[in-house]
Amino acid sequence: RTNMVARRGRAWRRRQRRKHENRPVSLGHEKSFVRFFQWLHRNGCRNIPLKPAIFPETGRGMMVTKPLKNGELTLTIPKRLLITIDDIMDSYLGPYIERADPQLTPTQALAIFLMCEKHREEKSFWYPYFDILPEEYSCPAFFTEDDFRLLPNSLRGKAKSKKYECHRTYKELEPFFKVLADLFPDKDDIFVFKNFRWAWSAIKTRAFDVFIGTKTWSHLRDIETPSPTMFPLIDSINHSAKAKIRYHYNDQSQCLESRTETVYRRHTELLNCYGRADNDNLLLEFGFVVPGNPADTVTFHLVEDILEHLQPENNELLERKILFLARNNLISDLTCGVTGVSPQMLTVLMVLLCEQKDEDFWEDLRRGRFEENGADDIRGRKAARRLLSQRLRSYSTTLEEDEKLIEEVTSPCGRLALLYGMEKKRLLGYALETLQHSAKVAIARSVLRKLFSR
Repeated sequence: RTNMVARRGRAWRRRQRRKHENRPVSLGHEKSFVRFFQWLHRNGCRNIPLKPAIFPETGRGMMVTKPLKNGELTLTIPKRLLITIDDIMDSYLGPYIERADPQLTPTQALAIFLMCEKHREEKSFWYPYFDILPEEYSCPAFFTEDDFRLLPNSLRGKAKSKKYECHRTYKELEPFFKVLADLFPDKDDIFVFKNFRWAWSAIKTRAFDVFIGTKTWSHLRDIETPSPTMFPLIDSINHSAKAKIRYHYNDQSQCLESRTETVYRRHTELLNCYGRADNDNLLLEFGFVVPGNPADTVTFHLVEDILEHLQPENNELLERKILFLARNNLISDLTCGVTGVSPQMLTVLMVLLCEQKDEDFWEDLRRGRFEENGADDIRGRKAARRLLSQRLRSYSTTLEEDEKLIEEVTSPCGRLALLYGMEKKRLLGYALETLQHSAKVAIARSVLRKLFSR
């Protein structure tokens, strides 16, 4: 058998490698995960139908170890495994937080608790959980200036604001960190920015904002909103817009219960839905993007994009049209997505480009009462094509150049920035193709009408 395999060609070996590359790779044998699952089991989380694995599309996630039925109870996580505000206020940090001036927010309190507990290592009850968490994240707090430069201009400012928020919060907490120094007299590197950034990013990318517990903590500010809570195991499940998992906190059993609302085959990835979010929000809040994200869009602005491009001359008529569009809430969804250019954007273009001064005519356009492939429809689609082409040209690199560059970039944050831009360019390219196809269909219909009308 060995000789027969050895005689097989390069193509066969390449196919075998690809076959294995497309399969998830189990991480269940790694020491840290073995310890983590043993910790879960000791503390009441039994019969877990999951194990950690690396997936080709999503990276590290959770693999289903047995078939799951629709509505089946998948996980039961006891409250004592969670890290809640109650746990923090009842811990050695509680008296310090109660005396803090100014008061801390729940997120700040949780970040400080994570920093302290991670430093305590095996003395911490949650050590097996901390040991499986990443040391670095790909959210904006970890971006370098080189990474920011790879982001399109439309998102760069927002991403830098997220990083600044992390730095600003650390600066605000520096006086409180000095108060905590006597907790760890033999260490002076616990409350450094590197550790705070790790804790802050772990919360921002993994915590759930929920109400759990009956206590009210007057020593914290902003406590009226749901507080961030760390959910071991649950927070290792990756996102999919199509995923359906229902969570319920059972007050009687003091457990978080999860049920699948779809069927899962063995060895597939269990997925969770973080909500319907476009790639802008996913990158800013969680540090990833979803290729082909059905919720993703490219946004156009009325003044900077559309009016700047159209440059209308009749200011009085333009003012009336803008007031009409605003009254009818037509300037809030000027986007293109996986289905092409939004109907609202096409309506806005038709209204702005039409020569009629009668608002009744504009109302007909708004309600879709216009001739398909007529003069107004064609003008609107032509303007949309020009806007999409202009946006594509505004990027410093093409999609083809990005595909080569992403192979050279080694930084995870840099690769994420490139992937984000590539997804936007694909959306624009698809929307352009859709518009061009509709123009060809319109021409064909026009020709056919002329032929059959003779």
